[in-house]
Amino acid sequence: MKIAMDVSIIEQCGTGTEEYVEGLVWGLSRLGTGVVGMGRSGQALLPDQPCLGLETRPKRALWQKWWWENIGILKTPADVSLLHIPYMMYPPLTLSIPTVVTVHDFIPYRLQSYHARLRERIYFGQIRKYLPHASKIVAISQATADDIADLFPQLSAHVTVIPNGVHPEFFRPVAVEEMERLASRYRLVRRPRLLYVGGYDARKNVPTLLEACREVFARRPGGELVLVGAQNNSGVGRQVAELGLEDHVLATPYLTRHEVVALYQTADLFVFPSTYEGFGLPPAQALAVGIPVVAGDTPAVSEVVGDSGLLVPPVNVDAWVQTINKVLDTPALAQKMAARGRARAEDFNWDTIARQYDKLYQRIAR
Repeated sequence: MKIAMDVSIIEQCGTGTEEYVEGLVWGLSRLGTGVVGMGRSGQALLPDQPCLGLETRPKRALWQKWWWENIGILKTPADVSLLHIPYMMYPPLTLSIPTVVTVHDFIPYRLQSYHARLRERIYFGQIRKYLPHASKIVAISQATADDIADLFPQLSAHVTVIPNGVHPEFFRPVAVEEMERLASRYRLVRRPRLLYVGGYDARKNVPTLLEACREVFARRPGGELVLVGAQNNSGVGRQVAELGLEDHVLATPYLTRHEVVALYQTADLFVFPSTYEGFGLPPAQALAVGIPVVAGDTPAVSEVVGDSGLLVPPVNVDAWVQTINKVLDTPALAQKMAARGRARAEDFNWDTIARQYDKLYQRIAR
């Protein structure tokens, strides 16, 4: 069986969706399932290479994205068994080949700010109209499947839940020397060290975390919070200054995956205050590394973390302060959470998840 995979979205290799495609292709290759990449003309997929061996490229212009999703993707190779579109989209013409579409989240439909402009309303209106033509829809969490049932009930019969996966690098220990080099490069000298990995748009709720950290660090003046990728985020910088946290918050530039893995392994606690997710990949990565996780109690994230971490109301500052202090005050609890997390993360191993996709493909392939 040979699968055509739309890899057009792989550009800078920094988003969760890009990592999802990379991990899925890697897992399928381990099963012996052939995958042909579509949308990156002339570039073969190399599953064992970072970013599948694809060269990074600038973000596409809107017209280029529109052309691919409406016209370019129609030219599926004749010798493949099905097409997998790994993001929420389906072209206006029904394809002659079985098609799997992955839905990561329903942010554009749940959060008003994501479809405020006319072009966004048109785009997401097209998805609503044409997505029913997909042979199968994969929701990466039960929470996302529930969103589909709520907002697109006519699609429920086509939905299969297969969780997202964590790249194998997060399951491997990093040499102490590498962690020391990372700590030296970014001047990581304080303890306890809290870590946040994720975005900085409104739903990520980082301001609540910063407010909580002001109280945590008042009690623990030697502590620090590391915010990955926030170095040039002016909003974060402003709030850090307003809260007087300059000595306690380190905002890094965007890091390579290898650096992120090493950074996870230097942390004492991972914190994730997001108010809405389709899955919650950073908490899953932290579980795989084996550090305690405190996260916002939202449907998708609670589904990922389960009883292996501690969940708090996302916007309740006092709850964040109390829970962070509880973990830092109780080493035995932190160790128990880390052990449970590593066991839980095995459910997100791409070897396991790729087998679920392969079974799905076998059912619908032509």
